[in-house]
Amino acid sequence: MASSDDRVTGGATEVRPLARMTDQMLAVLSVLLVSDGEKGQYGQAISAATALRTGTVYPILVRFERAGWVTSRWEDRDDPGEARDSGAPRKYYKLTSEGRERARSALEVRREALAKAGLPFPLAPPPSSVFGQ
Repeated sequence: MASSDDRVTGGATEVRPLARMTDQMLAVLSVLLVSDGEKGQYGQAISAATALRTGTVYPILVRFERAGWVTSRWEDRDDPGEARDSGAPRKYYKLTSEGRERARSALEVRREALAKAGLPFPLAPPPSSVFGQ
């Protein structure tokens, strides 16, 4: 039986396009693309990597989750292989395969639009030190 700590949420059956893509949303997507490992990334680390407040990051993650671009899971505190601290359990976010494709596409569309305007693309992958690698 699965405990409440190893639930996976956000399992939308249909991946929906998002009507609007802000720079903040693109920043979150770029972090998720860079850190797209087996485990995913937790909200506070995404916040640190993007220099966005958690009050901005978490609603963006919820929006992506509802659209089917992202899934989430709570860390398993009983798993001996799971790194943990004494704080509250972390919720990890990971791009779905369709979300990964849509994220790459959204970033490329923005990059092309800025290039046409002669502007630099401001979003850069976060330094690996943010993720402890």
